[in-house]
Amino acid sequence: MAPLTLALSAALTLQADARPQPPEALPAPTRETFNCTADGSCWPYLIQTPEAPQAVVLYLHGHYGDEYQGMAEGSYNDCFGKLRRECIRRQWAYVTTWYGGNTWMGPLAEQGVAELITALRVRWPGVPVYVTGGSMGGSSALVFAHVRPDLVDGVVALCPAGDIETYYRFASASAEPVLANIASAIRIHYTIDGHELMAELDRRSAARHAENLTMPVYIIHGAKDTLIPIDGTRALVERLRALKRPIEYIEQPEGEHDTPVTAVDWPAALDFISAADH
Repeated sequence: MAPLTLALSAALTLQADARPQPPEALPAPTRETFNCTADGSCWPYLIQTPEAPQAVVLYLHGHYGDEYQGMAEGSYNDCFGKLRRECIRRQWAYVTTWYGGNTWMGPLAEQGVAELITALRVRWPGVPVYVTGGSMGGSSALVFAHVRPDLVDGVVALCPAGDIETYYRFASASAEPVLANIASAIRIHYTIDGHELMAELDRRSAARHAENLTMPVYIIHGAKDTLIPIDGTRALVERLRALKRPIEYIEQPEGEHDTPVTAVDWPAALDFISAADH
């Protein structure tokens, strides 16, 4: 082969080797269930885990979602594929659960998630449990963390409602069908089994009970979010900072509702909530 041909062949080989390689295939998650004592029904969850996990990340799905949302590759700039791979790299278990539908972490969802986390802690004693989600899932992560801080070691909340009472009033006053549906879902799930709506809205507002968020909290919110306006998040962050709690807040000036989900830096987020120096 002539020298020029050899040089060209070598250059093409190097160029091919430099191309981005497709990510390694993810393992299929295992589907498991547990019996929720609050309603007597069987709740499903999916789990991806190494043999001896060093931590657990529990993902709470968004409005209209289910336990499969957080395992889906490719959606939202491959947000969940990236999170799954980061958990594999860290030797962490990753769990995605259904929690009663569009519950916004009402009383039934709270009881079910508490039972699931308790079961995970029995399965892996001494292992920290971190909770995350976006939109309804991010809101629910904050709600659960402040009403059951004994069960949560850190929170990553993307585009959440930091003050669920203020958000309910906003959604109730809107003529937008999605917001009207969200308001109805909150009302239904917060008044289940005779609970009083306003009392539950107050009890589940993270901004009003920020002192209960004793664990590290990592929040991302877009300033141009019209589905969950940023005001509630800003109020919550202000309170956490005043309390000198471990809080990392990223506000995206041009960010819309989905921007935090598509742009989240999972290594940075998980590093923050798992840091030993908080």
